[in-house]
Amino acid sequence: MNASRLAASWAAALSLSLIACGGGDASLDVPEGEAPATVEQGLGVPPQCPNGDLIYWVENVQACTMKCGTTRKPGKPSTQYAACQSNMTGTRTLINVQYCLPDCEIVID
Repeated sequence: MNASRLAASWAAALSLSLIACGGGDASLDVPEGEAPATVEQGLGVPPQCPNGDLIYWVENVQACTMKCGTTRKPGKPSTQYAACQSNMTGTRTLINVQYCLPDCEIVID
């Protein structure tokens, strides 16, 4: 198999897996001529902000757990996002679905 066919196959498989996991292009269900209200881009890569106004935040913070993410320390599992502050809806990017907020003390009674 030549390199271009291999690259095309890999790109198609990656696109399908992103769509299946909810990280794909949100415009697939949008009627022609209409732009989606928000764009949630792929995992891990923050957007390039021309104004240098990149911000990060976390959502869906859960309860303190014995092991958070890949660490052995207690923490609060959360979902981490990034966006350009000047265009938050258009640049919202899912960075890490297993982000860990550290310094969480488990109290056992």
